Amino acid sequence: MLALGQSKQEMLEQLIGVTEKIYSDRMTSILLLDDNSNTLHCECAPNLPESYKKAIDGIPIGPDVGACGAAAYFRRKVITENISEHQNWIEFKQITQKVNLASCWSVPIISSKDKVLGTFATYSSYPSSPTPFELEVLEMAASVCAVALEKHEIEQELLQSANYDFLTNVYNRRVFCQKLQQELDDVVKEGLLALFYIDIDQFKTINDQHGHIFGDQVLVETASRLRQISRHTDIVGRLGGDEFVLLASCNDQEDFYELYHELANVFNKELTLKSIPFSASVGFVTIDRNEAFYYDIQSLISAADKHMYQCKHEHKQLCSNYLTH
Repeated sequence: MLALGQSKQEMLEQLIGVTEKIYSDRMTSILLLDDNSNTLHCECAPNLPESYKKAIDGIPIGPDVGACGAAAYFRRKVITENISEHQNWIEFKQITQKVNLASCWSVPIISSKDKVLGTFATYSSYPSSPTPFELEVLEMAASVCAVALEKHEIEQELLQSANYDFLTNVYNRRVFCQKLQQELDDVVKEGLLALFYIDIDQFKTINDQHGHIFGDQVLVETASRLRQISRHTDIVGRLGGDEFVLLASCNDQEDFYELYHELANVFNKELTLKSIPFSASVGFVTIDRNEAFYYDIQSLISAADKHMYQCKHEHKQLCSNYLTH
């Protein structure tokens, strides 16, 4: 159930499956709490009616909001033996009668840091109260659910830190190079493969004059502009320092020049951040996909880097000339 790499949905569905096997005639739900809105949202409830799941999705937590809203609010179990007779369910009376839900037992899902993550609840089509064993199962399931959710969060954080640059949130060098190699190995795609190399001008001077905090903000702004320009199939990465790369699959030369024109128009001109100007130089290398297998990662990056420095040292005139082709 808690296998490494398993998706959150798979873990929660398995947990519900085990719980419902024990109960045999009950339906289970897992609602997760949105901290910003203090509302509960249906994360997993495979056997509850769709109309009911839709009705309870986004309910606020509160002392008089069904069983789940109250359980999250009070941070303790809430047992509704008979939904039709309980004041907490007035708002949901019509829908529960329509889908034949008569009882609900709910317990909060609480993390190891004592934070409410959501609720674990079980429903039946008849009025009922839990036996000590049934209550123990419910509370144990909520505890396991908390572990599963925290495990998933840790895995996502590890994945993020392993694959993305921590400052700019674009791919790090390792992952970018992996994706570049995958594109070089792809024998199905046709057209051009374009590798753009972007380097911030006078970045050391920016750091020296305005401080490293501002320098970091320039890096973040550069990455943000790259993401805005890039298409959904493009790959953006940070190689290190002030060096960024964008890998694009282009249909033809016209497609390539259109993207390059956009990049050069943004970065070859003076940009401002907090009224402080900065700019970047853009170099590139393109290859025909039919000949991609002749190239290696490092030679392509080096070629794009070399072209970028030509642009930088010749005051971007070389880059501007390309735009007239």
